Amino acid sequence: MKTEFLTEEKGEQTAPYENPDKPQQGKRKKSPVYYLKAWFNPAVMVLLILSLVLSVVTCVQGAKLRNHKEIHRAIYDKSQKVELAGKTDRVPLWDYSLGEIAIPAFEGVPLCTYKNENFVTDEKGYMHYYDDGELCSYVGVDVSDFNGYIDWQAVKASGVDFAMLRIGGRGYGEAGNLYDDTYLRDNLRRAKQAGLDVGAYFFSQAVTAEEAEEEAEYALSLLKGTSLDYPLAFDWELIGGDEGARTDNISPEVLTQCARAFCDKIKKAGYTPALYTGSQLAYYKYDLSQLSDVDIWYAFYNDTPDFYYNYTIWQYSSAGTVEGIEGNVDLNICFKNYK
Repeated sequence: MKTEFLTEEKGEQTAPYENPDKPQQGKRKKSPVYYLKAWFNPAVMVLLILSLVLSVVTCVQGAKLRNHKEIHRAIYDKSQKVELAGKTDRVPLWDYSLGEIAIPAFEGVPLCTYKNENFVTDEKGYMHYYDDGELCSYVGVDVSDFNGYIDWQAVKASGVDFAMLRIGGRGYGEAGNLYDDTYLRDNLRRAKQAGLDVGAYFFSQAVTAEEAEEEAEYALSLLKGTSLDYPLAFDWELIGGDEGARTDNISPEVLTQCARAFCDKIKKAGYTPALYTGSQLAYYKYDLSQLSDVDIWYAFYNDTPDFYYNYTIWQYSSAGTVEGIEGNVDLNICFKNYK
């Protein structure tokens, strides 16, 4: 509340003291806190403080993002070694029934060393990773014919570095028919012309190693020898909410054999294999010790990752927006230079 002083008949305001530096007898000098309370509403002060904090955070992130075009390197290259899980290591997890649990780690599988505080999201929703102030990641999307026609020049201009294109897949019904992605050839050609690095993936529903090899051969036949900058990934997924999917109840042993067969086949053809997986599949459905030489493309939709093992690509959103692509699109960040 603002303090008002009595005025004389002339209308002139009189000071509360004759000497403003010396309080009158019997009156206490008001402290600066008094005047702050008098002039500032507490809610306004809270808003001012929050604005100041947000300004500082924005400046810090902005300083990092200004390096985007100046420095662009990856954390890993093709031959770089990473720390491996040991025989006695345990993976800390949370189970809804049991609470905190720990399961044995897969010995010899590369470990994740990324720091959550190094992830920065820009105003477009693109995730970046910084190490000692240097940009150490690449921005990517993954698409299929569900995304329709794509303006790849606009995608590149928006700041996207790479694209993972669906080659095709296998139906999850009993027949398990193979199919190709209707936009593959067009996306492959025009994404490369726009200057993006390109990788690919095959949606698998294999239930035997022989079927996984068949999928790999089908993928290779669709590529027709076209080179890829990024991996060709084995994307096997459980089908939820549909009873009778052909992949129901597949054992970890058989699924691991499927992934191994697919990856070996495409590696022999000169492509870099990768395994697309979420946490549940990785921890409980794959024997990663049999796939330790295969890069992981990790799917987890969150602001920060949560995975014990190392991954070279992280799919962090299924609801991204990118210039040149209509509707929502999957967003990815890559930590490895595959060239």
